[in-house]
Amino acid sequence: MAMMIVMLMMTAVMASAQKLYVSQLFWRFGQTKGCKKVEMHDTELKGYRLDVYKSLTYGKRQIYDVNAMLMSDRRHAKKIREVIEDGRITSGYYMMPPLSNGRNRYILFSYNDDGRGAVIYIEGRLSPDDIMKICYGK
Repeated sequence: MAMMIVMLMMTAVMASAQKLYVSQLFWRFGQTKGCKKVEMHDTELKGYRLDVYKSLTYGKRQIYDVNAMLMSDRRHAKKIREVIEDGRITSGYYMMPPLSNGRNRYILFSYNDDGRGAVIYIEGRLSPDDIMKICYGK
């Protein structure tokens, strides 16, 4: 009985560790005026198979909430690329810890001086170089 409780607790901890704050962005702002959400599952983009693709564009009203959630996820990420202007991160590309099924997770974001921005979440069996080729054409 004790062993079963320990296993259930470990499963719950692992499940919560795999949740990302960025997933809340799509739920919270996906249908907000001034925002645009795109979501695709089991799709192909530029010849690469994606299990999940989500993007969100947002405006000035959401920038502080979006930034807080992105920075929370950033703490657990492997930084692939960041652009810093005037001491502020204006774009980032991060690899999150993989899911238990081996799929990789990536978060990309950027925002500009007028307060508008975009966030992209990609999940699949892709390498960091594959994401660079998809998103940046390199």
